[in-house]
Amino acid sequence: MIFIEIEPVRNRKIAFDAKRIFNNQTGLGNYSRTLLDNLYRFFPEQAYLLYTPRLPDRSNKYAEQFTTKTANTRFKHIWRSYSIRKDLERDAIDLYHGLSNEIPFWLKNTKTVVTIHDVIFKVLPHTYPQLDRWLYEEKTKYACKYAHKIIAISEQTKADLIKFYGTDPTKIEVIYQPCQPIFYEEEKVVDKLGDNFSLFPNLNYLNELPSAYILYVGSIIERKNLLSVVKAIQQLPESQRIPLVVVGNGKRYKKKVQTYIIENHLEKWIIWITDLTSVQALKHIYEKAQLLIYPSYYEGFGLPIVEAMLCGIPVITSNVSALKEAGGDAAKLIDPNDVPAMSAAIQEILGDSNLQRWMGEKGRSAALKKFDPKRLTAEVMKVYQRLLGPEYI
Repeated sequence: MIFIEIEPVRNRKIAFDAKRIFNNQTGLGNYSRTLLDNLYRFFPEQAYLLYTPRLPDRSNKYAEQFTTKTANTRFKHIWRSYSIRKDLERDAIDLYHGLSNEIPFWLKNTKTVVTIHDVIFKVLPHTYPQLDRWLYEEKTKYACKYAHKIIAISEQTKADLIKFYGTDPTKIEVIYQPCQPIFYEEEKVVDKLGDNFSLFPNLNYLNELPSAYILYVGSIIERKNLLSVVKAIQQLPESQRIPLVVVGNGKRYKKKVQTYIIENHLEKWIIWITDLTSVQALKHIYEKAQLLIYPSYYEGFGLPIVEAMLCGIPVITSNVSALKEAGGDAAKLIDPNDVPAMSAAIQEILGDSNLQRWMGEKGRSAALKKFDPKRLTAEVMKVYQRLLGPEYI
């Protein structure tokens, strides 16, 4: 694909909802940080401002690149939805980008973009508390109606917005989420850092990873379907079984999975990594895995699929929602309800080194093209340009 150089929007102020950037270390936070990092990387001349209810105690790594504004109110929990509009108007913001499904209510004189990741609370309502469903519904409905432009992170999310909210399709731009830059590097972590991880703070446990394992990355919640993965591992012949490394954490559903593991004497086959914060460590865990399995029942995107493909390992994922978009024909697609099929797919890949190598090479090649960060960031900048006037197009 030919990349067309895009100029930044000059002499205009672009602001972002930065709550997730500073206070969420997983999904929505990763999307927000990756977008901001790439905007500064590819369009550093642009003026960006970050608005967050509060800053954490740790240092603000964005202090030199961006102007950061915090809430000057006791009611920080509702600031993003309501009183922030006074701050945006005072600061003469030209365009505000809500990075996680919402924009301020009643904002005037400022162009708005909203990124909507998913509406899973509509598709699988039983997996959300009633109050959360109500809040998400009100914020998403308002954003779909009043945002000047919507960025959907997949075709599936776009289809859901049209289905549930009657959103005008021409108002929605599908722009996929790129991964963090380290995943695009061809050099393996072990080649860069060496294999003695005891030399690196908080990474020494990587020395204890088994020589071969199946990998699961994601929150341990019902929708992600980890219990079916455990059952699929259980159905493998013991002579061909290798451990499952689980990177993620959870609460009630995790206890359910752990109970099943104990009752079926599978403890030695499951390795838990619950507090991972290093992206270098995560990439290394991907690189050493035989395959990633991600059989979620529904996703707005599926970032672990793309991360695994960029690391050159085979992927097994579900044939539903945006997961088939993320994996494409480079992944092995299965019915997330079919545990025997899941187990058979694992067995097929583990038993064929040529298939592993072919899937890994095909996946990395496909991911480099489809999820190129420079192109995807330029697509976001083009959305800003179209809203800010014909002189920027």
